[in-house]
Amino acid sequence: MTRMTPEQEAAYALDFGVARSGLSEAAQLAYDRLAEERAIAAQARLAQMPSAPVDAKVIPPRLAAALGSALVFLVGQGGGVVLLPYALTRWRPGVPEWPVVVQVIGIALVTVAGIVVLWGFARFATEGVGVPVPGAPSSQELTVGGPYRYVRNPLYLAIVMAISGQALLFSRPVLLVYAVALLVAFVALVQLVEDPALARRFGPDFEAYRKQVPAWWPRLPHRTS
Repeated sequence: MTRMTPEQEAAYALDFGVARSGLSEAAQLAYDRLAEERAIAAQARLAQMPSAPVDAKVIPPRLAAALGSALVFLVGQGGGVVLLPYALTRWRPGVPEWPVVVQVIGIALVTVAGIVVLWGFARFATEGVGVPVPGAPSSQELTVGGPYRYVRNPLYLAIVMAISGQALLFSRPVLLVYAVALLVAFVALVQLVEDPALARRFGPDFEAYRKQVPAWWPRLPHRTS
């Protein structure tokens, strides 16, 4: 009976599941080479096969922006405007309570702030096609409509208004301190991070917008004659 060569032993072992350790030293070397060659050939065959069509549903950009904005709204507004003020005050009136007219002003501030926040989030998602994540402007287009016609940072301003309104409503100076601290943080964030990022992304369009619309003090837009 003719003895098999190391290559034949290796092929036999690979085809029929014979353990490599049971082969001679020369057959083990042939086994390793043959296994590597077969792996390379298999990869080449896979690369040549036409890829199957994938019926993947792509989320439209505006829908994705709306979903992302809704998530940021729930987390950001829920945490910073609702939960933290509640943790600081339990929404119990301070002693002594401030005059009724002050509390009414607080209600007005909270109401206006809520409208501006909802309006601003919706405008950012539909016009800017992005998610208003603080410090990371992701809009595909420069958002200049809606509340952004009157002030460049309506969401930050509305957050400060909402917390200030709660301070007046519940006679809680600690919330005024919180509102001032947030305003300082927002101003620093805008000047150091967001404005430079928007200037790099949108260039002359953002520079023109920045010259026409103030950052923090709302004003009516200029009427063109």
